[in-house]
Amino acid sequence: MRILCLFLSLVISSYSFAGASFTGTINKVVCHTTGISQNCQIQVNGAISSQTCGTSSWRFTFDGSTNEGKNILSILLASQVSKQTITLGGTGQCSLASTSEDLRHAYITTN
Repeated sequence: MRILCLFLSLVISSYSFAGASFTGTINKVVCHTTGISQNCQIQVNGAISSQTCGTSSWRFTFDGSTNEGKNILSILLASQVSKQTITLGGTGQCSLASTSEDLRHAYITTN
């Protein structure tokens, strides 16, 4: 019984740290030079659900200098150019930019 209670408390608490969620189209993507910042930011067309810390119009931020960031950037650009629906998920933290939620994942939804 103790193990079940511990398991349930871990599962429930992990949902409380879930970040923002968005499904729709990309409005803008901006990436900066290294002299300014290695971050890239995303503006979306539509409402964000469950955003905990992002208050700017640039709703999500990710580090564009990493391999993961480069992969995400290619997904975002493909979605924007093709006008395909994309799903974005945040981490629930604003550590890369204080007014924009850190991006956890991005994937294109095909019709």
